[in-house]
Order: sequence, then C-alpha cells, then structure tokens
Amino acid sequence: DFRCITLLVPSSQDLALVEEAVASMSQPGPEYTQVLFAFPHADASWASGVDRGLHVEAWKIYNAKADYERMGANQASSPWVVSEVNGNYGLCPTYPSCIVHPRSVSEADLRSIASFRKRGRIPTMSWTAGPALDFASLWRCSQPTEGIMGNACNADEKMLNAIRQGSSRSRDRELLVVDLRPRTAAWANKAGGGGFESYSGCRLVFGGIDNVHGVRDGWRKMGQAVNSLSNSEVGSWFKDVANSGWYDILGAVIHCASQVIEEIDTHRCNAVIHCSDGWDRTAQVSSVVMLCMDPHYRSLQGLLLLIQKEFCSFGHRFRTRLANGEKATSEYSPIFLQWLECVYQLTQQFPTAFEFTSELLLFVAKEVLSNRYGTFLTDCEKERSEKVASRTLSLW
Repeated sequence: DFRCITLLVPSSQDLALVEEAVASMSQPGPEYTQVLFAFPHADASWASGVDRGLHVEAWKIYNAKADYERMGANQASSPWVVSEVNGNYGLCPTYPSCIVHPRSVSEADLRSIASFRKRGRIPTMSWTAGPALDFASLWRCSQPTEGIMGNACNADEKMLNAIRQGSSRSRDRELLVVDLRPRTAAWANKAGGGGFESYSGCRLVFGGIDNVHGVRDGWRKMGQAVNSLSNSEVGSWFKDVANSGWYDILGAVIHCASQVIEEIDTHRCNAVIHCSDGWDRTAQVSSVVMLCMDPHYRSLQGLLLLIQKEFCSFGHRFRTRLANGEKATSEYSPIFLQWLECVYQLTQQFPTAFEFTSELLLFVAKEVLSNRYGTFLTDCEKERSEKVASRTLSLW
C-alpha cells in the first residue's frame, strides 16, 4: 500500500534476525496460516473479554438464502431456484454452498456442466431485479473448455438457453454473454483448452479487460508515479499515470458493467459474464453492476455483504492475489484494491447515492492487507469455513 516502515537495529546480526522473523511470521505459507497475526489477535481479543457470540454472528453477516429471497429469486413465479446442490462443495469447491440456477436445469445437467466449465465454475446467478423487471438477472461463471477442436456440451447450451428464456422479453433476443477478456487472449486460451460461447441464441461480446498480470504491472507503475512526485519541479505525474495503464483497465471494468446494466435495466433481459476462471475480472464487473442496480448494496451494511458475497464466497483468491501469508508469486495482483477504486470513482460521480464515503473504502483497503482478521486469509469459502472462521475474527 506504498507505506514505508523504518527499523533501526544495533548490528547486522540483529538485522539478519529481524529479517528472518519478519519473513517467517508474515509469509509462513498456506500450510502454516495459523502463524499469522489474525490468530493471536483473536486469542488476545477473547482473553480480554470480547464476546465470542458476537464473533460467531459476524461470520454469518452474509446469508445467501436471505439475500436471494430479498431479490425475489425464490418466488413461485421466478424462473430461478435457490439450491443447496453445492452444500458440501462437491460440485465446485471454489463456489459458495448456496447457488441459484434455472428451475428447468436438473442436478445431472449441473454436474455435466461443471465438468465442462473450467474448475467446475458453472453459470450461476449473482443478482436478479425480481418481478419488477421480469426477473432479469446477472449470471457469472468461468470459461468453457471447448478447446481448439470445439468440444461441445449439450447441457451447457441448455443452461444458457434456459437463462435466455428466463425473462419473457429475452425470449426473442439473443442472450448477452460478455467475455471480459481481450479477444486475442480468449483465442489464446482456446488454443490452450479454454474457449468461449459460440452458441446459437447468444450474442458474444469481448470486454477487453487486462488479466491479473496487466493489473499488477499497472499497480507497480502507479506506485512509481507516486514515488516520483516532487514539490520542487514540474515532474511527469500525468504522463506517468497515463502510461501506467491503471485507469485504462479500470475504465474497461466500468464499461463492461454499463453494457450489462443496459441489458438488464433497459431491455429487461438476462446477461452472463465470465473471464478465464471467473474469480477476478468477473467479480469486479458483477459487483459494480450490483452496486449500480441495487441501492441495498450502496448502504453501509450492503457494501460489506457485497464484498462477502461476490469476492469472498464466490472464490476470489485473496491469499494468492494479495500474498496474504505467503511470498508473492507471479499470481500476485491487487484485483480487489482496483475494484475499491472503481467504487470510489462511482462515489465521486454520485455522492448522494451511497451511504458510505471513501473513508470506509480506505479502511477496507488497509485491513485486507493487515492480516488482523480472517476474512481475507483464504482463497474460497470452503477454506475459510474449515481453516479460519472458528479461530479468527471477522472484519465485519
């Protein structure tokens, strides 16, 4: 987060010990996550008298069933159904236990689709407008694995057709499928066993959002631009910011979200979005769409629910992307921090539409890197519930 900490030690031997301690305690690796500060912090909090009951309730702040029912997803007239098919994370280990799918799609179909979609991340609903907009909705998933030979999956085509026909107005309109990757990257992925939807009844649009490596490079260049600021000379701030590409990526995220919003709000039709794995760019765009479409998520509690839902529960890889508890690898990328800036830009354009300010966004940005809470220590809901939730505090 661009902060620099200076430590003064008496000797080079002491410095070596400090470096070793910092490395071992801050980057113990995924097998030794319990060494991180979040665990002793929780123990100290409970020892000082913090109510464990409140701690348990904080971990339950996001109730998937309640949220979907609030949207109207489980009404008798809804074409969608809230399902526990992934209750033991057997269908997809990186998805939440509670998901939504079309009523007309069977569990056998879902399992077939899971074997066809990368990492089993099937199309599942993130949000619906309910009966007010004829149950027009937003769906997220990973790329299909058709490969260069164009392997087909009838169940997957059936699923997307069921999504298209879920809203009466969309039955005579092609289903909008936004592949958030640049076109060239999507074709390269196809050559490597991935793919995209060339289905009848689908309108495929490429979003042109750079991958995690592009975001990481943009973040580093923005850091360099900040470090190059000088009060004694004109400098090259604007040129450095422009050359970083950071705001090009951010603009692409918001542009993709606006396309989906128009499809749902204006045409009352459904839309599907995905990138490669469906846990980075997909989470960014889906959550921006939901912020714009649903005032519930623009409240203070709503923002926290949105983060817990679209990022934590749907498997954004916090541990890997932000190197929380392990040494940064080539997979390091501040995807979530970039999304927070997307939200900041929206609050600047529509300040009266939000119950919170940039102060909350800065607080979350700081705590996502602090290792004080268990909320951001793992890569998916399954890991979080099994390894972290009972022994750490939730940020919420």
